[in-house]
Amino acid sequence: MSRDHQSEARRARPGRGIAGPGEEGPAGYRVMQVLNNNAVLARDGNGRAVVLRGRGLGYRSRQSRWVAAGDPAIEAVYVAEPAAVPAPDWLPGVVARLVQRAEAALGEPVDPHIVPALVDHLAFALHRVRQGLPLENPFLDEIEVLFPEELLLARQLLADVAAAGGPALPPAEAGFVALHLRAARAGVPVKQPARDTALVHELVEWVRRRLEVPLRPGNLDHARLVAHLRYLVDAVARGGGTPNPLLPRIREEFPQAMALAEEMGAEIARRLGKPVPEDDLGYVALHLAKLMLEGRPPEGTAPSGRE
Repeated sequence: MSRDHQSEARRARPGRGIAGPGEEGPAGYRVMQVLNNNAVLARDGNGRAVVLRGRGLGYRSRQSRWVAAGDPAIEAVYVAEPAAVPAPDWLPGVVARLVQRAEAALGEPVDPHIVPALVDHLAFALHRVRQGLPLENPFLDEIEVLFPEELLLARQLLADVAAAGGPALPPAEAGFVALHLRAARAGVPVKQPARDTALVHELVEWVRRRLEVPLRPGNLDHARLVAHLRYLVDAVARGGGTPNPLLPRIREEFPQAMALAEEMGAEIARRLGKPVPEDDLGYVALHLAKLMLEGRPPEGTAPSGRE
């Protein structure tokens, strides 16, 4: 996705700001939907769906549906890269409503750049479904633990897509939408939460194999391990950690669990290119020790049929 900044947006022929009702400026953007007080979904002169961001731009656009290309309120223009699969005309509006719903539900801003990026992603997903091709998401179990708010909103989006006339998208697709939402909340590229979630998934699978424990999705031990590993990955990414006064005792009482945690730490360091705080590895070792002592799923856990 490309981003045209304010200086680039002003290269167009100067306009008259936001035109009055019924007027159209000489060059600019037709507002399709107001995302919030500072962002709007619009179409440019080539018919592309774009997001305009600028202080008060959304508020002013409630009275007018045209923004001139040279309007000084425009701080950034988000445009999707040319896509191999065209998006249905109704899709940008559906995604824009997701942004509005997310901001209302979460009580915080959602980066508007999500709109063109997610429109492209969903257009490709719709194309695959129409072609009868599978959509698989191996990280859905971890996403459900890590990003439950985003996943709920993503499932509502899939219902909106179907209501707008699109084909039914599989549940796995909600996981990908949730990653886009998470990235928009954090103001980072979607590849960052996708990378971290994939790493947590691989570490969970590694623990399952090494300890020969089921770790079924929905199981409390699974949820706790996912949360522990996500915290560890976040700590490494931000270059910090949590002091662990119990570390010497953990090493003494649970040497095998600590050794396994250090193996995991080495893999995380290799993948992220940053050192792993030893104190945080101690906390992970405690959880591994608990799994090793139990050696079986908690009583009362119903088999899910998934290993």
